[in-house]
Amino acid sequence: MNNHAHSRLTVLMSVRNGEPYVRETVASVLAQTHADFQFLIIDNASRDNTRNIIEAFGDERIELVALPQDMGQTGALNLGLARAESEYVARLDADDVCLPTRLERQLAFLDAHPDVALVGTQAQNIDQHGNPLHVTDFPLEHDAILGFMPITNPIVHPSVMFRLSAVRDVGGYDGTISYAQDLALWIALAEKYRLANLPEALLKLRLHPGQETRNAALRTRRLRDNLALSLRIYDMRNADGDTRTLAMLRHHCMHFLLGERREALLGLCRTLLTQPHRVLFNRRIVAALRYAWTKMRRRGGGQ
Repeated sequence: MNNHAHSRLTVLMSVRNGEPYVRETVASVLAQTHADFQFLIIDNASRDNTRNIIEAFGDERIELVALPQDMGQTGALNLGLARAESEYVARLDADDVCLPTRLERQLAFLDAHPDVALVGTQAQNIDQHGNPLHVTDFPLEHDAILGFMPITNPIVHPSVMFRLSAVRDVGGYDGTISYAQDLALWIALAEKYRLANLPEALLKLRLHPGQETRNAALRTRRLRDNLALSLRIYDMRNADGDTRTLAMLRHHCMHFLLGERREALLGLCRTLLTQPHRVLFNRRIVAALRYAWTKMRRRGGGQ
């Protein structure tokens, strides 16, 4: 019998063909300073040695659900949310590594901040061999996180811990968003709850060519998701004027990148004509340009 099935915390991970990194990932969870949790792993019809690697740990905290067919990451995560019975859920991807105090620090934060529904951490980016790259520097407070959403996703998905009741309240992961389901969830949560990030890097986030986020063939799908999410950010009731304007500029940019130049140009003209001061004097545009420049430099340097 699993004595941890009714712990306050579930660590939720989905995996498909994770053989290269899953052993290190699972070991990093089992070595946490906070040891009382259920580790719910949804194996999305892996065809490699993933299941055998996980089963070899023989740890009673692990519950491995082996799916006969691939239902996609969003479907697998929603299945995990439906099975979880804990107060909190911590997310993790099968190629990343938790630092030893991650769960302890996030649990303490959520216990001390009952108004916060979700807390992420900074991440130490690593390459496919585990060599360190850059460390993220995302905003810590709720309002600053909202203001950063039109620039980029300001919460590292596999670093988060959240209140399960809050995520169920907003319907879980949105199945209509196939790529950026994490940002869609942050937007939905931010409408009703508060979000936060810790300043410490408590996760090693692996960047490697096999990731969906780095797959050029999926570029159109990613752009379509971001097109839709830009409008959701704009429609947020608690977004300020600068955030809304930046969300619309992002929307126009997505049209342009999709090759829909007419829509992009007409939209930009409308925004400039109706809100010129929000465009010309938007304090977040400088932050957006700085972020884009830094990202370009990192890509140029292989980071």
